[in-house]
Amino acid sequence: MIFKHKKALPLVYLRIFFLMLLGLSLTGLKAQSLQISGTVLSDEEGNPPIIGANVFVKGTTNGVATDIDGNYTISNVEKGATLVFTYIGFKNQEIVVENSKVLDVTLVTDVTAIDEIIVIGYGESRKETLTGSVVSVKGAELVKNPSANLTSSLAGRLPGLIVNQRSGQPGADDPNLLIRGVGTFSGGNGPLIIVDGVPRSLMGRLNPDDIESISVLKDASAAIYGARAANGVILITTKSGSKGKPEFNVSMNQSFSSPTKILDVLDAATYAQVFNEAEWYRAGRPANFTSFYTADAIQKFQDGSDPVLYPNTDWVGEMLKPYSVQQRVNLSAQGGNDAARYFLSFGYMNQDGNFYNTPVDYNQYNFRVKLDVNLTKNLTLGANVSAILNNRSNSAVNSNNVDFTNILLANPTLVARYPNGLIAPGRLGENPLLMDQRGYTKINDAPLYSSFTATYTVPGVEGLKLTGSYNYDLSNQFEKRFVTPYFFHEYNVNTQTYDRKRGTGSSTTELWNTYNKWTTRLANVRVNYDKLIAEKHKVGFMAGIERQQNDNIWAQAYRKNFVSTAIDQINVGSNAPEDKNNGGSTSASAYNNYFGRLNYSFNGKYLAEFLFRYDGSQIFPEGSRYGFFPGVSAGWLVSEESFMDNVGFVDFLKLRGSYGQIGNDRVAAYQYLQSFSFGQNYVFGNGDVPGIFANTLPNPNITWEVAEKLDLGIQSTLFNGLLGVDLTLWNQKRSNILAKRNVSISNVLGFSAIPDENIGKTSSKGFEIELNHRRTIGKVSYGISGNTSFARSRIDFMDEVPQDEEIKNQTGRPIGAGLFYEADGIFNTQEELESYPHLSNAQVGDTKIVDLNGDGMINAADQFRFNYTSTPEVVFGLNLDLAYQGFDITMFFQGQTNAYNYDGGFASLGNSNFDNASVYRAEDRWTVDNPNGTKPRAGDNAPSNNTMWLFDATFARLKNMEVGYSLPNSLLGRTGLSQARIYVSGSNLLTWAKEIKWVDPEVNGGFLYYPQQRVLNLGANIKF
Repeated sequence: MIFKHKKALPLVYLRIFFLMLLGLSLTGLKAQSLQISGTVLSDEEGNPPIIGANVFVKGTTNGVATDIDGNYTISNVEKGATLVFTYIGFKNQEIVVENSKVLDVTLVTDVTAIDEIIVIGYGESRKETLTGSVVSVKGAELVKNPSANLTSSLAGRLPGLIVNQRSGQPGADDPNLLIRGVGTFSGGNGPLIIVDGVPRSLMGRLNPDDIESISVLKDASAAIYGARAANGVILITTKSGSKGKPEFNVSMNQSFSSPTKILDVLDAATYAQVFNEAEWYRAGRPANFTSFYTADAIQKFQDGSDPVLYPNTDWVGEMLKPYSVQQRVNLSAQGGNDAARYFLSFGYMNQDGNFYNTPVDYNQYNFRVKLDVNLTKNLTLGANVSAILNNRSNSAVNSNNVDFTNILLANPTLVARYPNGLIAPGRLGENPLLMDQRGYTKINDAPLYSSFTATYTVPGVEGLKLTGSYNYDLSNQFEKRFVTPYFFHEYNVNTQTYDRKRGTGSSTTELWNTYNKWTTRLANVRVNYDKLIAEKHKVGFMAGIERQQNDNIWAQAYRKNFVSTAIDQINVGSNAPEDKNNGGSTSASAYNNYFGRLNYSFNGKYLAEFLFRYDGSQIFPEGSRYGFFPGVSAGWLVSEESFMDNVGFVDFLKLRGSYGQIGNDRVAAYQYLQSFSFGQNYVFGNGDVPGIFANTLPNPNITWEVAEKLDLGIQSTLFNGLLGVDLTLWNQKRSNILAKRNVSISNVLGFSAIPDENIGKTSSKGFEIELNHRRTIGKVSYGISGNTSFARSRIDFMDEVPQDEEIKNQTGRPIGAGLFYEADGIFNTQEELESYPHLSNAQVGDTKIVDLNGDGMINAADQFRFNYTSTPEVVFGLNLDLAYQGFDITMFFQGQTNAYNYDGGFASLGNSNFDNASVYRAEDRWTVDNPNGTKPRAGDNAPSNNTMWLFDATFARLKNMEVGYSLPNSLLGRTGLSQARIYVSGSNLLTWAKEIKWVDPEVNGGFLYYPQQRVLNLGANIKF
């Protein structure tokens, strides 16, 4: 076992951070006041104590949690201050401190639990009065997942949100995000990401400890973001400071990770036998055949008598470490007073890769400073500055998926290294052990985000507030790819020496330096007005204007033929014209937006909302750059009606509905302009003259795609708060999707390509269900919550050329549905082969392809469009939590169904290029001695994309589990700590797959990908 010494956290950052904390703590010192003690009990039968209830001074961060007996002690409480007592599932209680030093409290069960505040576009809403389809999760839930990527922690937690983790590569493990599935076949389907009011992309790299909440806008509520929100919106809100003495939080964890599943590949003897079979089949099955691997060689592979010439190499064991290490440290401080409030945080993470011999490593630093200052009674200024510094090291081949390809396909009959330690050639000179000698790719990314706000409460006009903000984001990325020749040794049987030879990669040293710079400038001005009229009419109004400018600069320099591989600087490369190159480009985009929202509530039970955005985008032609995107919603609190008074089991009941039109502008810019390319020379006189030629015809009428969204929902709490139910039905129609005309235009144009036009249409529909239950029995409290969602889409129109068979058309079928041949087992006998349509060169043991059109031949006309894709139609999540006397346990499950993954590479067995293959593929294959095998023979000659290798991707997994213990106050009192908790957690611990059992079922596209990681984590959180 090899242990890699981990990089220590730079001490200079810790010193600077703690000096900042010390300075802030000194500014917050004040004379001690009262010390209050007491017990917090439940109003349930027997009045059991509540463990872990929050007790804090209102408007400050001064707070404690009750111990295993429900007791608490809180210091520095001034006379006249208000103590707040809270616990999940109970109503908050507030008590003004007078002379008593003992306050015992009994919390009342909250039968509705709908007072939660939900972040929406440019504002907030109480869950009780929310009329849109919006779901939310608190940051405290996300930190329970030890994943290195924040985004993956959302999987299964929010109904309607699909999170597919395709890779576990350090620093490159961002999942695919979809809200309510796939809605378009042109442009992107990903949601708009808004962080603290600003569109940003590095969601996965945010520090989980900085997150206050994440909300997802799924319906017409997203119309407030106009032309960029058709795919839904994810709103991320980071933590802010609050009044109170300085409060410090420290969290530390150490994680150990390994792949969830690595494909089992053939050993040398089995591989040799399979290869011989395939060679015999390829030769036409002659009676006299000389096998490539002799029986004696196969025996030596098995018994290990000659490990140099007849090895049995376990390439996975040679290359992959038993586990990798991840470290994370987070420090934060918050506090303030009536004049100013602050929140500071610092995070560090180091993530190691799975390989011994490949430079895979990821380091990330997160910084955040958030400050709010009351400049006057009515004017508050705010600043929110954060940075993410990350350094990623990869293989020189620029993709660690390639590294896994080389490992899993490496031939087991080839020696990895000789007894003297020299590295052997491996397969085709691509020995995976040489990866660290081929150079590297290093990417340094340093985005800096800054937001500055001013909020003015207008005196004399109750509820009127003006807010202005300016945001400046700057991101610099530098990538260096340094490729060097590499060498191996090959054993010469004749001379019994080891000859040094160059590998199949680059013959000379090469270097690419690539620089990217992105800037975003965004200014926003809003007015908010809230008014209660005659105690029954509540009106809310918000309107704003926003300007955004995005710029990008890209530059690249290349050189080769370096003097030495020891110096990786661009100036060391050759100056010869043929040995160097460079390139560069710039791009820009701008938005000009007007938006607003009007809320109305009558008597607290009839709710209505209208919102809009008038969006202007520079990527469309002048005269048609603006679009109007409205949304309306309404709600009815049925439980507030008098006729519900006698319906005892219903605590809360709300009906809601919404309709909106939202845009999608994720298309290539400037398609309304004619573009040209260099490359065609013209003869003038006696020589060639460089020329240019026109590309695709321009489209002067191009505009955005439009999504019409309709939602109907019901939300209820039943049986004295024991059961919460939320059900949503939704329907969506998309139009103006960019597509090329194929039927309605002439085939002869005189141009190389016709432009895209806004002619495509799709539709989708689905439902979402969320259930939750929470209860306290004695000293035990527990909760169960689950959700599931269904989303199905189809193409309604795309002007496609009619296929030779209707079942091949894309129209009327799911977006992204692929073409497949239908497999019907295999040809087990010669008689079966001769009596069934087949390819001209088919053999017994090949996959049997169904003659769908019945013409007696197997050809492209027998393909059909499959009705499922790799995007799951159904996703689900289940959360279980239990707390008892300081101990707590949380288990979270997530999964998917109605999804299929195609793995064509899995079909390979006995290929002539000496690739290895899967054990599962070789098991029960057809052979002469196994004529009833269920899998095709080695070297199967069936056409690609047949359903033999299309697998049901249904799975459920234990996504996260955490067991923790919080130290009681009786122990903490002597340490100066207000809270301390230790825990052990894990992610991707168990997976149950319906069909794909040989690799992780969540990975689509084959087994040659960097696998997801199973993580075991040890951690501690302290607060003082």
